[in-house]
Amino acid sequence: MEVKLVGFAILSLFLIMIGPVYAEVTEFSIEKQFYTIDEGVVFVGNTGDERKVVSVLMTDPKGKETMLVSAMPNSDGIFETVPKNVNDFFSIIGTYQFTAFTIQKDNGKNIVLEFDGNKVLEPTKYVLQLNPIENKIVEVEKTVTFTASIKNNSIIDVVYSLENTTIGLENTVTGAAIDPITGKFVWTPSKSFGNIIDVVYNFDIIVNVGDKEDRENISITVKKAYDEPKVEPKVEPKVEPKVEPKVEPKVEPKVEPKVEPIKSTVASFVDVVKNPQSYVDRYNNEPTYKKWFDENYSQYSSIYEAVGLGEPEFGICGEGTKLINGVCTIIQKMIEKPWWQFW
Repeated sequence: MEVKLVGFAILSLFLIMIGPVYAEVTEFSIEKQFYTIDEGVVFVGNTGDERKVVSVLMTDPKGKETMLVSAMPNSDGIFETVPKNVNDFFSIIGTYQFTAFTIQKDNGKNIVLEFDGNKVLEPTKYVLQLNPIENKIVEVEKTVTFTASIKNNSIIDVVYSLENTTIGLENTVTGAAIDPITGKFVWTPSKSFGNIIDVVYNFDIIVNVGDKEDRENISITVKKAYDEPKVEPKVEPKVEPKVEPKVEPKVEPKVEPKVEPIKSTVASFVDVVKNPQSYVDRYNNEPTYKKWFDENYSQYSSIYEAVGLGEPEFGICGEGTKLINGVCTIIQKMIEKPWWQFW
């Protein structure tokens, strides 16, 4: 009876040794998103309920296979390898394949890693997309700020930039900026961006990662900054006709005014359907209007440039007129009688 039991025990042990008992690797990845050349790669995974030694096989870009590391799962089937220095095993820039298995490589779990000479990471498989950004409203000399962000915050090496897309003002909006790393946008519109109505400025917030890009358009409304100047009706002085002795008119040579080219664009408050000279007259005759213009439109050299007129040329006024505020104005003239009419 003892001989039979011993023989049965030996046969049972032999069947256990050759039996096809495999523990499948169900999960396999690297512990972090990427590793630099100064770090050690750690592989993690799961084998289910089986506790079998997990081996990790590396195949380099040239097809050479190397048994890299092994690990024993815990009672829950979870395993974690010891760190393997990147600098020691990744010598060729390119794509590496890693296979985690227990008994047969063909039944293992595969992952692919890329080595760019500086770090090891899984190939990027993501969609780069900015989170929506609400339109903003701001007053002149007030600061508007917000921070752009992307939906997948695990993406690294993100670069933010800004582009002004305001039609007609693509190259004139200054002071707006965005931090390329944090995505923080800041703009304090000066008085020159204000107007007698609300003005809308458009920007594109741009994010780049390598050759991937996404854009989000935002409108920033600068609220009405000034009231439109009240136009008072101009009362023309009544000129009484003068009785002059009949004298042959003296013909003066006609002097054509010299027209200077306009050096800058017309100011925003100018109504194109109005006579630009009316703004000049108000500037010369109304101190409050002159003060308002000088304080808010100092970028112009004169009222003439702001309304699109050339600077006046001061010449000789004709007989019976006098130069007043740049305008030849008719004046009253005393009529002297000849001596013989006093008798």
